Amino acid sequence: MIEKAVKKILGVEDVPKWLEREVLRKVEEGLDVDSAVSYLAPLITEVHRTNLAKFRPGGASVRKASVFLTAELIERLGYRAEFVELFGSTLPAAARGGGTYTPVVPIFDKKRKSQYLASKSRKYMRSVIQITTTPDAEGVLAEVIKTQKPPYYYLYTSANVGKLIEDSVPITATVNKKFRDLYFYWRLFRERGFLVLVGREIGGVSVDILAVGLGKYAVVTGASSKKLNRLKKVVDAVYLV
Repeated sequence: MIEKAVKKILGVEDVPKWLEREVLRKVEEGLDVDSAVSYLAPLITEVHRTNLAKFRPGGASVRKASVFLTAELIERLGYRAEFVELFGSTLPAAARGGGTYTPVVPIFDKKRKSQYLASKSRKYMRSVIQITTTPDAEGVLAEVIKTQKPPYYYLYTSANVGKLIEDSVPITATVNKKFRDLYFYWRLFRERGFLVLVGREIGGVSVDILAVGLGKYAVVTGASSKKLNRLKKVVDAVYLV
């Protein structure tokens, strides 16, 4: 119930422990849950605003999230998004059935790795789609739209990528299950109204996924106990993949 009341005010379903304690204290004083959250609205609004301002994604954050942003675009087109190993990288792909995929290669900068992926993609033009936010790079031109409300940033293109996928020749490839699990958390937190970042550092520790709302939540892979202990001091919860 508290989450729903918070979402009405902030657009995010998040009740960290400190807020839960504050709400319960007000309930003990005679308020119902909705009234308690409304009473605390100035406080939680300021906390939320401060957190978003601190972690608002810049160009580097957007590039790190390119694989997941592209996977979201694939899903909006009606395909199941998967993550496959190709050209020495993990790339988003549209599942085409029978263990075959159409990879969609995101090119979000002009760095050497992106140039390498672009070069490789050109050799598989019938099977691989290249999507780029860099106008001078080959491929489907797209842009990252930033907003003041959830999901805060997303990938958009006016091109008919669905038709390109449908007309492509799908290939077989090895699926990266770790990325599939990370994407589960990316999508879960985004659906709940969080600002979600990839490969972000917090408290001196790099995490795979960082979700920011009223609290902060980290998703990590292969974390040592030392890393987990450090993380628990600076986030509200840690999820292991």
